Amino acid sequence: MVKVAIIGLGHMGKRYAKMISRGEIKTLSLACVCTRSSQAAQWINENCDGAVDKGEVKIYRNENELYENAMADFDAIIITTPHKLHPDTAIRAFRAGKHVLCEKPAGIDVISARQMYSESKFAGVVYELIFHQRTYSRFIKLKKMLDDGEIGRIQSVRQIDTGYYRTRSYHASGEWRSSWQGEGGGALINQGQHLLDMWQWLFGMPQEVGAFINWGKYNDFIVDDEAIINFNYEDGMTGVFIFSTGEGHKERYIEISGTKGHIRIDDDKLRIWHFSRDLEEYSKNATCSSTQELSESCEEFDLETESGDEPYRKVLENFGQAVELKMNQNPSQIANQLAEATDTTIATETTITNGQDGINTLELTCGAYLSAFKGKKVRIPVNGEEYRDFLDEMKHNESEVLG
Repeated sequence: MVKVAIIGLGHMGKRYAKMISRGEIKTLSLACVCTRSSQAAQWINENCDGAVDKGEVKIYRNENELYENAMADFDAIIITTPHKLHPDTAIRAFRAGKHVLCEKPAGIDVISARQMYSESKFAGVVYELIFHQRTYSRFIKLKKMLDDGEIGRIQSVRQIDTGYYRTRSYHASGEWRSSWQGEGGGALINQGQHLLDMWQWLFGMPQEVGAFINWGKYNDFIVDDEAIINFNYEDGMTGVFIFSTGEGHKERYIEISGTKGHIRIDDDKLRIWHFSRDLEEYSKNATCSSTQELSESCEEFDLETESGDEPYRKVLENFGQAVELKMNQNPSQIANQLAEATDTTIATETTITNGQDGINTLELTCGAYLSAFKGKKVRIPVNGEEYRDFLDEMKHNESEVLG
């Protein structure tokens, strides 16, 4: 069993602490919690069956205390701190030989995310991001359909998501939330990370990004609470991504148009239309002016709607399994894995995600922010130094607005 230390005891840190301490994650045991909260011991005792009083869980006020006093007590860390703290926390763990499961996003800029992944490969440890929607049955089914080429070459994708409505009470729930200084952005770098990870997992990485963002459309801040993004791909595929945290009506769907068919996926239903002929062939050989010689059939599938802790349980369990596998390998096996690793993949196929996924999702996010700010399309990969200059400017503008 893998012994873990949770860094940060906010909402998600508490959620994972309860799940692990209650034995819901078969591969993990909770050994330490690192938090500045003076109420941590009391909370752990009340919610984790008296684990502190029993000596099962140790509390540390900062990372220095953790590493100075408990190096032998844990094998891995779970990072649930504010976004901008993720890179330094992860890199320190990698250099100490610890495995890392990190909440999204990897960080607040692409340079940090790239460094995190590089450090994890050099250390030969497991590094996974918590993109739990990868475990949803609807997306697994959709991924297989696309990989199997059921609708041919993908021509265009349209996604709308207004299902993350957030009140002003939410935005004020933490000093770091919904700010350039504290969070490194707004909706896209928070809730939008799950959607953008799903996008890059299903459709790959675009060549360029164009975005329109009406900063603070629904709130009194200058980060994003809504975004419209266009993705252009090298093979000609195009995508439109519309995301809002300010609309009251919940709408979630993805539509994918291909040369052999069309897919629409909603929360609880997937429909796929199959064309009688591939459009690329049909366009060249049809004798009519439109679709008179093309027929289509439709299949409809009811989808399971995941909720509660189960998607997170799968990610935590998967992380524990990957760490157990890595810990049971001998040094030569690990060296061979590192030698075979490339810039885009690390040889830990057992993980649901890896550090490259964290980079990719931030590439889309930072590309969108930069495009909206500059008023023109941005090439992927993003120029990291240019993005940091943009981020510094937005932080400065924010401080001017706030006085």
